[in-house]
Amino acid sequence: MVTLTVVSGLGSKGPACFLVETAGRRLLLDLGHGPPPGRLPDVGRVGRVDALLLSHAHRGHAGGLALLPQIGDPPLWVTDPLTHMLHDRNIAGTLPLAGATDVLGVRVRTGRSGHAPGGVWLHLDLAGGLLYMGDHSSESTVYAFDPPPPARTLILDASYGADDTPFAAAARAFDSLFDRGAALLPVPPGARAPEIALHLARRGVLPHLDDAVRQAIGWLGAEHGASAHPEVRAEMTRIAREAPAIDGPRGIILCANADGTGGTSARLLGEWEGTAGPEIVFTGYLSAGTPAERLVSSGRAQSMRWNTHPRLSDNVALARAVGAEFVVPAFGDAAHTNAWRAAFAPARVVTQTSLRLS
Repeated sequence: MVTLTVVSGLGSKGPACFLVETAGRRLLLDLGHGPPPGRLPDVGRVGRVDALLLSHAHRGHAGGLALLPQIGDPPLWVTDPLTHMLHDRNIAGTLPLAGATDVLGVRVRTGRSGHAPGGVWLHLDLAGGLLYMGDHSSESTVYAFDPPPPARTLILDASYGADDTPFAAAARAFDSLFDRGAALLPVPPGARAPEIALHLARRGVLPHLDDAVRQAIGWLGAEHGASAHPEVRAEMTRIAREAPAIDGPRGIILCANADGTGGTSARLLGEWEGTAGPEIVFTGYLSAGTPAERLVSSGRAQSMRWNTHPRLSDNVALARAVGAEFVVPAFGDAAHTNAWRAAFAPARVVTQTSLRLS
């Protein structure tokens, strides 16, 4: 028997955590934190876990590692780029960016997810195939995406609900912003920051970068280059080398972190919140109780989405391509359930937290 339990990540934008049980083995897929500050999966009833597989290192998927003692301190399985980020953890084995490996007798196939350095989808060879996408995008200009194999059960990234705005349309809105002059964009270094920097560079403008963003961009030209499209690696190296440092409220500024709770962005927001410029633009999810949410609510900043997750049509195409019979819409608002049911039919949209797969 194979059972899937959603510990966290269904019905809202919450931390990722999914438990797979088969033949006495218990595998956890991701262990996240947030995005609302302080929100963690409730692992009190999970019990002992035999292994934790991470899709990528973003906080919403790997930010809950402090909970490991509560589930028996299971060893981690991660891709090679993540071994360098998590070198202080008990890492049992390395997942290929694209390939297959054995995890406690379960064949696990992986492929690049198009979302982050070292980010992969996870396909477990169980019950006709269980495919966990983590966060993913097939639109990224920087991160490569590998099509996954057939799977009867699909846990997909439904962060954008039923929205179908394409990347090109979102990018045009940003071009209007960039043409107006100085702008501060707090960003996660290892996600959309390299994409926005590449977009600007191809328009003939290099953004001003803080150290965290510069390092992340440089890694995509070197250590983390296998996560990127081959044709952009040299551009990543050039941007990291030639982009100017932040020097006051001038130009387009990319700095961490994304919601203003820390890093360079927290300092600059403190300096410029009470001034007329530069424009302040948050490009991702607005978590309650963060500086990002407060500044947008007050009107000092605005929110503009830079696509780093799949649109509804992308997810429908994915479900069709893998032949999914069961679709678990993770990280999306349950208000979209009826739209998902119509879009994914005849596949069944799963809204319960426990599912027996065989």
